[in-house]
Amino acid sequence: MRTILLSLACAFGLSAATVSTITCSGQTATVNATAHGLAASQGFELTGTATQFNGTAVTVTTNSFTFTVPSGTACSTYTSGYSTVTPAQQIIEIAGVPNVSNATVTFNYIYWFTTVYPTPLPCNLGTNSTTCPTSAWSGANAAQNAAIVAGTTVEKVGSLTLPANTPASTVQTQVISQYNAMQVGFAGYLMASGYCYNGSAWATGCQ
Repeated sequence: MRTILLSLACAFGLSAATVSTITCSGQTATVNATAHGLAASQGFELTGTATQFNGTAVTVTTNSFTFTVPSGTACSTYTSGYSTVTPAQQIIEIAGVPNVSNATVTFNYIYWFTTVYPTPLPCNLGTNSTTCPTSAWSGANAAQNAAIVAGTTVEKVGSLTLPANTPASTVQTQVISQYNAMQVGFAGYLMASGYCYNGSAWATGCQ
């Protein structure tokens, strides 16, 4: 069962599309990629000769999507060096624990939700270097960890206990159903923070 769920997680990243161009308007980048398959608020990975970048799609059409460039980064950083876009991984199974006493199995997994309302995580200054939060999954790469720190990827650890004779397809269906239900919330304001109300409007960057 562990292998099946790991395969499921990896399958989310197999639908690659070719990036034709990336253009900029202020801090909004538009990625032009025919039939990219992404949905609004879905995570993506840009790869190529430039450093991999993980972000969240904001507005989406069949052949293009936009994303917000991280604060403090020039939009022009993303206009070259990226040739491929793929959906970001969403579910990673990290351990399956058999419960012999009651013939069940507890599946522990990581959900990577994405949001267009990111709350960056603080990095603590260590004695030798800056230490930033990292994923509970040891296999996370630098771009995935950077997205967690930026707040565009929200990592949550969960578990599911089912009878040991549960078909693998049932486990997959339940885990994906949980993910999809929560992702709808993250696509809205669920878990969004860092917003302040001044009597007439909500805004980020509270002073």
